[in-house]
Amino acid sequence: MTWTVLVVEDDEMVREVMDITLTQSGFRVLTAGSGEAGLDLMRRLQIDLVLLDVHMPRMSGLDVLLSMKRMGRPAPPVMMVSANRSIETVQGAMRLGCAGYVAKPFTPESLLGRVRKVLAGRAPAVDDAVEI
Repeated sequence: MTWTVLVVEDDEMVREVMDITLTQSGFRVLTAGSGEAGLDLMRRLQIDLVLLDVHMPRMSGLDVLLSMKRMGRPAPPVMMVSANRSIETVQGAMRLGCAGYVAKPFTPESLLGRVRKVLAGRAPAVDDAVEI
């Protein structure tokens, strides 16, 4: 079984680094460049974990978290990813149910460690035989 991780990040370079890091570690990775595109993927596919940027144009990561709560089905765990380390932003994300917070810049090792910690004890939502 393979974990499916959705990376929602508007910065193409950061999105690519996360994609490569996770893919090389055996995760199935889906990417979205906006909150709207990320929500669309979440509506259509089984996702095990969402890595969600806080500051994006049009729809912030906090707005995405609110929309996920309104989807009417269990949402995957979410880890916020941001250079914004303000206590207000972190607390706001935690109040909305995020499972963790990764500060930019991050190392591939620290990202993988946080991802594995959140996924520990959970069963993957999709098995290897399912095509995405």
